[in-house]
Amino acid sequence: MKKTVPTLIVMSLLLAACGKEQPATGPEAGMHQHQADLAAGKAVAEAKCVSCHGLDGKGTGPDIPNLGGQKEAYLHNALEGYRTGTRQHAALQQLSSELTEADVVNIASYYASQKLAGTAAAVGAADTVAAGKTAAAVCVACHGADGNSKMPGTPSLAGQHPGFLLNAMQAYKDGSRKDAAMAGQVAKLDKVAMENIAAFFAAQAPVARDKSTVGDAVAGEPLSGKCGGCHGKQGHSADQKTPSLAGQDAQYLVKTMKNYRDGGRAHAEMKTMLAGAKDQDLAHIAAFYVAQAPKQATATKPTAGQQWAERCGKCHDAATDNPAMVTPRLEGQPVAYLVKALKDYREGKRVQSAMHAMGAPLSDADIQAIGEYYAGQQPK
Repeated sequence: MKKTVPTLIVMSLLLAACGKEQPATGPEAGMHQHQADLAAGKAVAEAKCVSCHGLDGKGTGPDIPNLGGQKEAYLHNALEGYRTGTRQHAALQQLSSELTEADVVNIASYYASQKLAGTAAAVGAADTVAAGKTAAAVCVACHGADGNSKMPGTPSLAGQHPGFLLNAMQAYKDGSRKDAAMAGQVAKLDKVAMENIAAFFAAQAPVARDKSTVGDAVAGEPLSGKCGGCHGKQGHSADQKTPSLAGQDAQYLVKTMKNYRDGGRAHAEMKTMLAGAKDQDLAHIAAFYVAQAPKQATATKPTAGQQWAERCGKCHDAATDNPAMVTPRLEGQPVAYLVKALKDYREGKRVQSAMHAMGAPLSDADIQAIGEYYAGQQPK
């Protein structure tokens, strides 16, 4: 299965993606071969651009970028991208094909001369853990306010890998895990909410559950040998997609193992591992894992929007702004536009190697946090 990129590698990718940017080259490098005519640019904007971007450069929809006050080099580069096909957007490709080089220079200069537009109401820098705590309100009755359940037969979620927690929620949502109560709860959640919930519970410190009253921990240790290959030594998993078992609830462990053994929960490898195991064997295995001290499976707190933006700012911040660079200004842009652009870079729908490297490790929740942060910044 696909593994999550280790934190060190992710940071390296981000830093590599956000290093020094080279000055504009190619068609945009020669943009000043034509003397800009703002009046002519305004006339073309009135004829071609106002329905989406307004005459002042403010986007007319939630997923349309603001152009007013953008860097001239960036606007010129974007239009050239649509003209040459390196940027994909049917309407803009058609429009840009109708423009002369002088039109491109004039439009870019005109919109660059307009005032930067801000959002109607600034939103805060999203924090995935804080957002997850709010979204997890539907979970606390069974799993505990901090993910440490006190309900027998119900698993604790605190300190589990976020990847495992997300996969489990998605499995309940798509029906590959069967549980009416869980299916009903996750049906109300979108992917961002589930990622935030996973981040919240992963960031909580796990607490040991009550020791098993059935089974023998000593007898369970050798029986747990097959389990350790995936769930880690003493039940401390190092795999993002595999849960830690140390300190977990005994009833839950026994019930889950029986479900895998008897086919109540579909998982071919688990069914094979538990084939032939007696109920008493399962009780011993559960007793062994309950006796182990739990520890947090992930030591890295998910990054808030402002923290991500510190990395983005190496190229995009006004403080490092250079008229010759083709990176856009992001402050005050609509959330929906920023989110869509980042997802397109992440998924390769927009072709730009540095931005793809930047976006590749980002979850939907991370992208939402970045979008909300920049949308909440007022242009200067």
